[in-house]
Amino acid sequence: MIISRTRLLLSAANLGAMIYLAGCDAPVSETGKAEARPRPALVTASFTASSRVEGLLFLPDAGTPWSGLVVASLARGGLEIFNIDGVSLTVSEGPRLRGLAGVSDFALRGETFPLIFGVDETGALRGYAIIPQTREAVEIPLGSHADAIPATGVCLYSDGIGYIELAILSKSAQVRILRVRDTGATDLTLTEQNRHPLPFPARSCASTGADLLVTGPSAGLARVNDEGETLAFSQRLSVSDVVYTELLGRPAALVASVESGLVSVYDARTLDQIVDVQFESGLNAPAFERPSTIAITEVNYGGMAFSSGVMAVYDEADAQIKLVAREVISRVVVEEKAS
Repeated sequence: MIISRTRLLLSAANLGAMIYLAGCDAPVSETGKAEARPRPALVTASFTASSRVEGLLFLPDAGTPWSGLVVASLARGGLEIFNIDGVSLTVSEGPRLRGLAGVSDFALRGETFPLIFGVDETGALRGYAIIPQTREAVEIPLGSHADAIPATGVCLYSDGIGYIELAILSKSAQVRILRVRDTGATDLTLTEQNRHPLPFPARSCASTGADLLVTGPSAGLARVNDEGETLAFSQRLSVSDVVYTELLGRPAALVASVESGLVSVYDARTLDQIVDVQFESGLNAPAFERPSTIAITEVNYGGMAFSSGVMAVYDEADAQIKLVAREVISRVVVEEKAS
């Protein structure tokens, strides 16, 4: 189902209903203590990919917010690129990629291109540039280190003038930080900047700007610094994916769970849980049932609904990509803190 800009604006009107729902009191047990329960919020919009989705990535356009892209890696292989209205712009053939990382404005051969990275089924790092005129994803060759150690996941670690850094996860419970540059050679130059252990073999990660958040399907959620020291650890979690953002200035880790059907918000510093969120049906947008991969951006994606950013989640229950205005999540956290 393709969403229209009019529907996005109408969906924003549901924020008022969400605020009302978020203010409902938690039930009280026989002991008189309030029992925690998921806070309700509304899904803003949804659309369907051409195949099951393995990873999601936002590539915003700061100059023209409504031109920002949503990239999905497909289970059948290749990438599908959408605009924020859910219109499929291109489908590119290629390997099946686990996890996605990228930037919108990488300097390549004297021009600027959106760049995407993912890990294929052999554990090798793969890179793609999006041609601005056609929105086609074209593979670009990578230098040494791309397949030195079989990888299990990748995320953007940092970026600067003329380079980006990727965090590459491995089965051996370690992470490598690779710096990617265009030095004029045939391949992009990859330089290992750091390598350190993790508390468990991780499959997903997100950078806080200083440290790394890592998750495994049943290992939990950990925050690790660049020396390999575990700063915080939340165990016994069934986590499908993790992203990092700030919600009204509060560092937050958001995790999706296929088993619970919830998106949980944690304090990114201590990994103390803030709130579970149950995303319910909005205007022509179905509720979350089995959310798996997740992506979030703080950049304006245009219109009233997504002016302060947007979260995307793939729902395995109905094979739809579901969008939630970042403002919705911020309000839920504020209401939880005040209650």
